[in-house]
Amino acid sequence: MNIFLIIFDTLRKDHTGKIYGNNWIKTPYFDSFAKDAIVFENAYPESLPTLPMRRSTHTGIRTFPFKHDRPNLRSDDFVESPGWYPIPPQHTHMAEYMNKKAYITTFITSTYHQFKPNMNFHLGFDEWHFIRGHEHDKYKARMMGSRREINDHIRKFLIKKRKNNRAALSMQKLFLKSYLANVQDRETREEFFPAQTFRTAIDSIKRLKDSGNIFCVIDEFDPHEPWDPPQEYYDLYIDETYSGGKIIQPMYGTNLDYITQEELESMRACYAGEVKLCDDWFGYFIRRLKEMDLYDDSLIMFISDHGHSIGEHGAIGKIPTHLYPELVDVPFMIKPPDNIQGPKRIRKSYVYNHDILSTIFGFLNSEKPEQCEGIDLSFFLDNQDQVVEGRDYITCGMALWTVYKDDRYGFITGNDKSYSRLYDLTKDSHWNNDISEANPDLCEELYNKINTDANGNLLKQFNATRFESFEDWYQNTYLT
Repeated sequence: MNIFLIIFDTLRKDHTGKIYGNNWIKTPYFDSFAKDAIVFENAYPESLPTLPMRRSTHTGIRTFPFKHDRPNLRSDDFVESPGWYPIPPQHTHMAEYMNKKAYITTFITSTYHQFKPNMNFHLGFDEWHFIRGHEHDKYKARMMGSRREINDHIRKFLIKKRKNNRAALSMQKLFLKSYLANVQDRETREEFFPAQTFRTAIDSIKRLKDSGNIFCVIDEFDPHEPWDPPQEYYDLYIDETYSGGKIIQPMYGTNLDYITQEELESMRACYAGEVKLCDDWFGYFIRRLKEMDLYDDSLIMFISDHGHSIGEHGAIGKIPTHLYPELVDVPFMIKPPDNIQGPKRIRKSYVYNHDILSTIFGFLNSEKPEQCEGIDLSFFLDNQDQVVEGRDYITCGMALWTVYKDDRYGFITGNDKSYSRLYDLTKDSHWNNDISEANPDLCEELYNKINTDANGNLLKQFNATRFESFEDWYQNTYLT
């Protein structure tokens, strides 16, 4: 049995095809794959953002509540977030387990945070391929051309200048200079990141398929911003009367005064086009597996690390205080070997990304490693939808905030209780009506459940809190 784990970054559940209720983005390959799969309706990352989620995915051990100290390593990493560290040395990597099972292990990723100095997510793999150049990857230092040519090119992607948005414009320019330098030589559709990632994966699999069973992790950073799909993909989703810039780079924050509604719709169209681009190249990957007769007998797992707020709840970005469904709900599908007549929907049990490693061992009919804290989801192959013991709610942490969700309530809280939002999901499924002030005892009860999940070790201080607000931290982190 070959095993393929596919991770997309920033892929929102509500944008991942008809199976998750999206009818406006064209995703025929996500839709087709779901018909062969167990589809989890209540899947969540156990922690955010990018690297904390991958730590738990690769090890089966929760990163939340961020109890491991940051290693004293020199780094030029600009991200300051709890859990944004290498995998601890005492944790065994997924690839190391699979090597012991006589699998040939291969890792293909454009998620560049994993190959920054001192990161170790590729440890144990027999081969690994880094697809360079996304976002702020230090790949190409400068854009070519005169200053005027460079500024003219950047201007195509900027919000319009207004008195109240100078900081946002500066932020956009900073991000775009790095990204546009990296992709300045791109000429064909095959040079977009999902194409490079999935084509490299197929090349690796073709070389290895006759050498034994393959364990392949494909980790694609798209649809992470900058949302820069081919123009024809953007055109599918943008109002044809819009005449402003193609807004591929958001500024994170909870003050949206810097952007007009039309520019926000452009941003959403860019993201939708990026999702379609990912779907197309995922489809290419599945077609090639079928051509090599590798699809039917393989275990294929599909998940995202988190979503992204694009104006919902007054936020843009991945904001720790705004752990709403658009950010924390993720698509998660498992195609078992021999396929199933699906989709088989699992709604009653809450599941996490760190269940993946235990589930792989379940499909291998092996005991899960002692260190694994996840549950074996292969159980659902032969059993009906039901609540697994201990999985009637979830907790998910990001920085100094945590979200709790069960079938009745959604609760977002600061770990020091300085901030809380409570929603009755039976009456308010979109998390719009905060009832925390009227229900202090219930807030305390749910907070205690979070604290129990954290073994009493909820993180209440972190060096990024020296700033007065999240926006202040964000601007100082990137602009200084």
